[in-house]
Amino acid sequence: MEGKRHKPNAVHPYKNEWKGYRTPWTTLRAQFDLERDVQVKLRTMLRGKCTNGIESTSAALELVWHPKLTGVEGSRVKNFSCVFHMKQYMECTWDRGPEEPQHSQRFLYYWHNGLEAVAECPQYLLSSGVRTGCLFPREAVKEFTDFNVCVNGSSPVGPLRPAYFSLQVQNHVKPGLVEAVSLEALQQDGELVLGWKPPAGHIPSHCLEYEVMTEHTNQDGREWRMVNVTEDTSLVLPANQRSCARVRSHVHRYCSDHSFWSNWTQWKCLPVEKDNLSPAMDIALICVLVASAVALLSLCVSVGMFSRTRRQRTEQKVSHCSLLGENQHLKLLSAFSHPHH
Repeated sequence: MEGKRHKPNAVHPYKNEWKGYRTPWTTLRAQFDLERDVQVKLRTMLRGKCTNGIESTSAALELVWHPKLTGVEGSRVKNFSCVFHMKQYMECTWDRGPEEPQHSQRFLYYWHNGLEAVAECPQYLLSSGVRTGCLFPREAVKEFTDFNVCVNGSSPVGPLRPAYFSLQVQNHVKPGLVEAVSLEALQQDGELVLGWKPPAGHIPSHCLEYEVMTEHTNQDGREWRMVNVTEDTSLVLPANQRSCARVRSHVHRYCSDHSFWSNWTQWKCLPVEKDNLSPAMDIALICVLVASAVALLSLCVSVGMFSRTRRQRTEQKVSHCSLLGENQHLKLLSAFSHPHH
């Protein structure tokens, strides 16, 4: 039996490719996707005196295990995703299945090679009282190993269909916002220096890569954009009539196979615009000025018409009084001219 080995091969649960093992033992533990068929091929390899030192391999024994998909059909969760924020905490979220019954309750269980037993979600995320995610503190997360998750549940009509996921947590990191962004002019060189500090959290600074987006306006009013990727925390930019910049970061390929970009910082600009009105605000200001001018003109016209009308009434009143006075004077003269006997 000297030199006897077994060579099991199994389809990788998430890469859809065969993975081989060699072992002298007759048992092997491996990870499989419990929602898909498990395919295994087993060969026995022998090398020794009985084979004249030449390795001999047996025919392959093929085995297929079919999973039993239990639970309410159409109740499996959708859009499951996890984000390891700043390597401080991880959020995993999901959407309810299209046929999930009302008043259902979700449960999340996880395990990895650092746990002695399966553990339940330490803190559920709720939306309108319904569980839609799980919050893992940093101490519950383990990197560079398979982080396995099962989301199942119960409902008034029976168990919900479970869903299984396997993560490499280091590939789900999202850095925080880049800090202390500054943009300064170098007067002696006519250039600009953009500087920043790494985001807060537990991501090593040597694992961060930054993307810098800049927008420039030339003397002739033409605008252009430039994107730079760097591992430094500063960048020299050409000076223009106006320059603006913003920064974001992610974990580069030397520390993970994949990561999420952080959110962009606010724009930093030189020179700083003191009266930075948007086109909408400009239009509103013009409308206010025009309305004010129209109102003032209307007021002036109204006052003029009022004054003219009042003057005309005054002249009519004076004319009436003059006629009345003359009439009374004629009556008096007539009285004196024809005295009563």
